[in-house]
Parts: sequence; structure tokens; C-alpha cells
Amino acid sequence: MKKYVCVICYITLLFLLFASAFAIEKPKTRDEQRAWEEKYDKRNIRHTAEVQTDTSEDFLKIPESYEDIIDFEVAKTPPTIDFAVIQNLEPEYLPYHLAKNAGGAWGGWGDVTKGPDGCFYYSISNHLSYGAESYINKYDPSTKTQSIVLSAKDLIGWQPDDFGDGKIHGDIDFGPGGDTWMLTYFGPGPKQEEWDTIYKGSWLIRYNCFSGEAEQFGIPLEGASWPYFNYDYKQNLLFGVDHTGSNVIVYDTKDRRMVYGGAPPDNIKWYARCTMIDKETGFIYTTDSNSEEKQIICYKRRNNVFTRMNATIPMNPNTQKRGNLRAHTSHKDKDGAFWCFDNFGTMFRFYPEQDRTEYVCENWGKEGYYTANMAMSPGGRYIYYIPGIGYQYGRGVPVVQYDTRTNKKKVIAFIYDYYVEKYGYGPVRPYGIELDEKGESLCFFANGGFTTPEVKNWWQIDMRRAGIYHLHIPASERGE
Repeated sequence: MKKYVCVICYITLLFLLFASAFAIEKPKTRDEQRAWEEKYDKRNIRHTAEVQTDTSEDFLKIPESYEDIIDFEVAKTPPTIDFAVIQNLEPEYLPYHLAKNAGGAWGGWGDVTKGPDGCFYYSISNHLSYGAESYINKYDPSTKTQSIVLSAKDLIGWQPDDFGDGKIHGDIDFGPGGDTWMLTYFGPGPKQEEWDTIYKGSWLIRYNCFSGEAEQFGIPLEGASWPYFNYDYKQNLLFGVDHTGSNVIVYDTKDRRMVYGGAPPDNIKWYARCTMIDKETGFIYTTDSNSEEKQIICYKRRNNVFTRMNATIPMNPNTQKRGNLRAHTSHKDKDGAFWCFDNFGTMFRFYPEQDRTEYVCENWGKEGYYTANMAMSPGGRYIYYIPGIGYQYGRGVPVVQYDTRTNKKKVIAFIYDYYVEKYGYGPVRPYGIELDEKGESLCFFANGGFTTPEVKNWWQIDMRRAGIYHLHIPASERGE
């Protein structure tokens, strides 16, 4: 009997030790968040817009605890990276718990775009319903300054008791005249009674980066909220897909009228996390979520034609899975192919004119990782991306350069360990990424927060404070 009691005591002790290891000050209240940051912000950078500039051989070190296959090279010359914590988010601290309709967290979930004014733009939002706010932020690489250029709350006029949209979630694409058109997206979704009584849908916004002028055009399609959208200035067209994938919107930004709004025909379900516009033809693509083979579908503005194509997403040979189209290059390569990821991290090429796809590889590790965005170099040789969202512990958050000639991956920087060690800041969930027009630098942001190497749970540091990064690629590492 004593033996069994000892065993039980031993197991209980192990459980308590295990639990305590994962109970590192789980901050929920504003005061707890403030105390957490004061403890771990090593260089007092949380309240300064000053850019920190670093170059170090440590960017090129594979993490000691790396847990995946090493099928990549590492750059020989480290990059120089400009980094800053994103500033002026109000209120500074939010309720952290992400339960439905309960609280929020500052973060970004869309892409980064370089505007015609030479500045990079992206959205940071608070993931709230009541008290919702979505900002459009600007980073000017010439002056190394950041600013908020648009507040959706101020523009639309949401009051604290209004159910607003706590995200701008799509791609902020600009035309040469400086216009971008956007759709908002709820953070936590409305409860059924809120759908029935107070929540009407999400909002349409225009912003001009040269004049700073912003307009809101109300709710274009009631009952719909828009996690993904793209603006094609050549067609004067904004295309969005709603949160269910069952409705799309096609809006003429010149005539300011809706061309199409509602469900696609023939039981087509537009994948709600990707819209790919071919700027040469104006055709728009994604995958049909209702298709087991993940069939690619096409929308043509003339006569509002939706078509299921023969092309399907290639199967990942290691997992035997097919995902939906998740990320793609903004333009085709010299062979007429878009480079793409599915939502499992399978890399493939899509040839729209030939109506076919071609498997390439997994974007990282043995099986591939969910990755939201990618960018192609001006000459088409390199694809840049940051694989995975939330998986990076032990993997360093690699910034990857994929060489389309050699089919080799090269890490140009592991950023996680360096920033935790030097600043006490952990970038854990990267989303947007954009190259400059010469292919010399990358701008990206990552959700993250102040932390310590002992913290192994991304939810303890994620979505407190996002950071903006401008990575300058050494000339020796990017020859086209």
C-alpha cells in the first residue's frame, strides 16, 4: 500500500512541476500585462518609435534546439535589419483573453504592400467587437519612421457600444494614383442574437496615400464580413470573399457600384483566405472549398462568369493531403506561372493559360507549414517567405529565400532567438511580406511580444505588440 501511495505522490509531484513550468505569469489584466513587459523589455523599446538597426552573425545560427529536417542552406553574409515595435496603438493594453466577444489583442493578419509613394503599408487591429479598431499603418524606409494613417473607428464613427469590426484582414493594394480600396472584417464573430438585431455587416473604405484622404461607403452587402479582398486598379475592381466563403463581392471602384454580390453559382465555395488576381488578364482565381480535389476556380468580370477549371492543388506526397490555395506571387514568372502555397505549405506552380498545376516541394521541413504570404524578386529567380505561423519555437523564425533555378532553400536570417536575447522581444507569428521594387530589401511584420527564452507557449507572448522589420539583403546573397 505504501508503495502505491509513493507512486501517487511522485506522479502528483511531477504533475505540479510540469504545471508550474507552464504557468509562467499568464498575464490577463492590463496591470499584469504592463508588469510583464516592464520585466522582459531589456532595452526599453516598447515606448519608442526609434528604429533599432542590427547586423550580426547570430542571424545565421541554426537554433540549437532545431527540431525539423535540415534541407536548407544558410546565407554566408548576415543581413542588416531595421526593427521597431509598432507604436501609438490605443488603448495600449487590451483584455487579452480571446474568447468569443470577450476580449482582444493587437495584431496584424494581412499582407504588407509598398505604395506608389515608396512607403510600406499594413493593417494592425485589436480583434474586438465592442470598442473595435483597425488601423492602417505606414512605414517610411527613407526616414525610418512609422505612423498611423487611418483609423477605421474614427472614419466610420463606431461608438463604444457599437458592434464594430476589429480587423482589416485582406491585401492593401494601391494603384499608381495612390488609391487603395478595403473591406473590414469582424474580430470575434457576432452571437446569433447580435446577427439578428444589431450587426448588419462589414464596411467599404477608400484611402489615398498621397492626399491622406479617406472615405467610407457604408455596408455594401448586408450580412457579410470580409476576411479577404484584393484591389485591381487596372480593372477598377475590388474583389472580396466573405467569412463563410459562400458569398463574394465585386465592386466597380470607378463607377462606385456593385457588379456582383452574393453566392457564386453551381455550389462553388470561394476559399475565404485567398484571392489571386492575374493583372494581365483580369481573371481572378482561388480554390473551391467544396471540392475534395481542391479544384481551382476562375472569375471573369465580363458577364460575371465563374468557372471550375481542370487544374487542382497538387497532393503533398509526405502527408497525402491537398490544401486550399493560400499564398501566391503577385505576378507570373517568365513561363507564365504563379508560384503558390496551399494552406498546408505545399509549394506549386499554377499555369492559368495551360489550366494546370505542377508540384514543387514543401515550403519548410518534412511536411510544409501554413504560410500566409510570399514575394517574388523582380527577375523572378527568388521567392521569399517566412514559413509557419505560431510553430516557430525551436526553429528560429527563418526568413527563407527559395531559388527557382536550383530549387534550394536558403535562410537569410533566423530572427527569433536574436531578438529575444538582445531585446527580450519575441516575433512569433509573421504574416505580411513585401520586397522593394529592386529586390534589395524585405519589409514584413510579425505579431509578438516581450518574453524570455523559458516561455514556450506562443499564446503567452503573441498579439501583445507587433513589430515591423525592414531586412536589407546583402548583394552577395541575391544575384539574379
